[in-house]
Amino acid sequence: MGRSRHCSEDERFLLKKLIKEGKTYKEVQKIIGCSAKMISNALKWEQKTEKRGRKRKTTPRMDRRIAKLAKTQPMMGSKRIKQDLQLTVSTVTIRRRLTEVNLPARSPRKVPLLRKRHVQKRLQFAKEHIDWPEKKWHNILWTDESKIVLFGSKGHRQYVRRPANTEFKPQYSLKTIKHGGASIMIWGCFSYYGVGPIHRIQGIMDQFQYIRILEEVMLPYAEEEMPLRWTFQQDNDPKHTSKRAKAWFQMNKIQLMEWPAQSPDLNPIENLWADIKSAVHEAKPRNAEELWNTVQLSWAAIPVERCQKLVDSMHHRCVAVIGNRGFATKY
Repeated sequence: MGRSRHCSEDERFLLKKLIKEGKTYKEVQKIIGCSAKMISNALKWEQKTEKRGRKRKTTPRMDRRIAKLAKTQPMMGSKRIKQDLQLTVSTVTIRRRLTEVNLPARSPRKVPLLRKRHVQKRLQFAKEHIDWPEKKWHNILWTDESKIVLFGSKGHRQYVRRPANTEFKPQYSLKTIKHGGASIMIWGCFSYYGVGPIHRIQGIMDQFQYIRILEEVMLPYAEEEMPLRWTFQQDNDPKHTSKRAKAWFQMNKIQLMEWPAQSPDLNPIENLWADIKSAVHEAKPRNAEELWNTVQLSWAAIPVERCQKLVDSMHHRCVAVIGNRGFATKY
């Protein structure tokens, strides 16, 4: 006896509909003109998942072991996972299994090393300032120093799209020189009301040069542009917290903000330094003087709206620190 004919998708849909309406097999046979076996096959038919490709080399148990080890030791590479679990599959297969469970290899973000005391101080700062009104943040003068190099990067990882085996062609390579070439150290400040003066530091800045910057650059600007009651922010660099610097602040009756160590993510001026470095990368200055001119122009071009947005982000920065239990945040 030959096999019964398989019905089409339309016939199958009609068969199921007629049976659902209460028709008997014989009634359906007369309407469609098919055999009872064909009706039976149509009612039992189910869409099967199409399988292609070779057989999977790892078992579900092996997949779970790979994922568990990667979660326990996130810095472990696929080669080491293969050795530790004594697997016979390739490292490529291991990386595929990790990608399937949303554990692809990513570049780890570089953040300051935080000791227990740093984490506690950061949490304390965030909890004390999370409910500050926005207007209170408007009275802060944010300050910092930064090193700008001639052949630096944009501040984030760069990629290039190129054909295979062309990595050393000039148009696809990133040019570097020893120690980044010429570089300058700068001091700058800003507030909710816009950027303040920017100053080029000559040589290595010590406590004496820092006090001169405060006296000759920062103070005249603050007395002219800042509100009547304002607060000075600085990090915990030794030259900032030296006895001479503390005495200078007391003599000039300047209120200091208590700042947690190792907390660049809490200082919005770091975002402005990133803007400057990106501008330098685009301008491509050829020497230290052109570099300084580029820095000055790009600093002066920062709009007030950018400063205001950064200062208004302080509440969110405090929330992020608390949410990450005192550790580094995306800011």
